[in-house]
Amino acid sequence: MILAETHRRVIRRVNQEIKNEYGINLNIDKLTWGSVAPDVLPYYRMIRHYKDESIKYISKEIVLLIHLFRYSKLENLNKIQNNYFSRKLGIISHYLCDYTCYPHAYRKTYMGNMREHMKYESDLNKYSAKHEFELFSFKNLNVNSEDNLVKYVEEYIESIVKEYMLNQPNFSNDLNFGFLLS
Repeated sequence: MILAETHRRVIRRVNQEIKNEYGINLNIDKLTWGSVAPDVLPYYRMIRHYKDESIKYISKEIVLLIHLFRYSKLENLNKIQNNYFSRKLGIISHYLCDYTCYPHAYRKTYMGNMREHMKYESDLNKYSAKHEFELFSFKNLNVNSEDNLVKYVEEYIESIVKEYMLNQPNFSNDLNFGFLLS
């Protein structure tokens, strides 16, 4: 698991980008809580934080948000809608960030690797405090043209993670690709 503060830093940057780019004011408290909830709440702890085990679940959660809010003006959500959307987006971001974190992407999970895993995430957290996020350019996900949207979202996530894994593992790539997916 990426440390909670690292998840909060990424989601705060995502929130800033959403606000600047689209004029949408999400509930930052619900957003940041959602970004750490998968490491805290038992329900989410049961959903593994590795792409192969949870990508179908996360793809369905993304599509659920798309369907629930497809015809809504996200900049004018009522408080209940905004809280729900913000929390769910934070949860989704958590998993997507884990998919592009070296110990998760390369399955550094077994007893011999756990110390290395935890050290990497601790060092990543320190690095993230001064990291300047880069905006990558990838094709946008066209949610209006696909019959099987869950599969389409899953393939999109897979393509970004594949691109991530073509790069040399480093803190900057972990944070930038996590930000991109979120």
